[in-house]
Amino acid sequence: MTIRDAKQAIMEAIEPIYDNRESVNIATLLLEELTGFSKMNQFLQKQSILSEEIVSRLLPLIDRLSKGEPIQYIIGKAWFMELAFEVNSHTLIPRPETEELVNTLIQFLKSKEYKNVQILEIGAGSGCIPIAVAKYYPNATITSIDISENALVVARKNAAQIGVNIHWKQLNFLNKEDRNQLGLFDIIISNPPYIRKTEAAKMHTNVLAFEPHTALFVEDNDPLIFYKAIHDFCETHLTKSGAVFLEINESLGKETAALFSNNYTVEIKKDMQNKERMIIAHQF
Repeated sequence: MTIRDAKQAIMEAIEPIYDNRESVNIATLLLEELTGFSKMNQFLQKQSILSEEIVSRLLPLIDRLSKGEPIQYIIGKAWFMELAFEVNSHTLIPRPETEELVNTLIQFLKSKEYKNVQILEIGAGSGCIPIAVAKYYPNATITSIDISENALVVARKNAAQIGVNIHWKQLNFLNKEDRNQLGLFDIIISNPPYIRKTEAAKMHTNVLAFEPHTALFVEDNDPLIFYKAIHDFCETHLTKSGAVFLEINESLGKETAALFSNNYTVEIKKDMQNKERMIIAHQF
């Protein structure tokens, strides 16, 4: 089997699930993981014969891909803000929209030239948000929390690998007694669960079947439950003139912003797809 044959086999197996562009990207990523060849080298070496050992590893991975398992879980890593993060079934796969949220915060911090800024990140997952902020704004002191100890194990490994220091805590943010253990912060940032369960029918199989539902979904009768908890927390744990950076459900932008209508200036920001994807609330 040549590299070209292998790429074709991968793409044919996942053709029912992904469009052509995504299929090409997935095939390229998997072959890079197995062979060490970059995209360009795969093209230049497309007639190279794969070893029996690589082929024996490849075939079961193609089977997993054909069942919808995300490539990031198969190779065990995902890229976020040009940094490689370990991911597994206990953590969400980082999204480009979340990169936009983090970039917005970093630009804000740089514009204010914050020194020793205290930041709380709610919902660590793989640790991509707090680690990226710490990497690109070293003056920040960051605490990150998650209800899942399994997710925090991954986040700690990622922080060590990338070389940043984060204060990790396991707690249930929806439990008021738990969150009141936390201190005072200048910035709060979060990409909390916000997808209503009735919206699941529109989602891709590889998300529904493999990514952790506790990090994705909320009940339809209370879709803003995490944002209400964050607003409540801010009343006693956000410093005067502090700010909140939140990724949101694109269908609930006005409703989410309304939670911060008193004592805040609130901006709803659109992402690159022109969807209302984040709010920034500055306390006054």
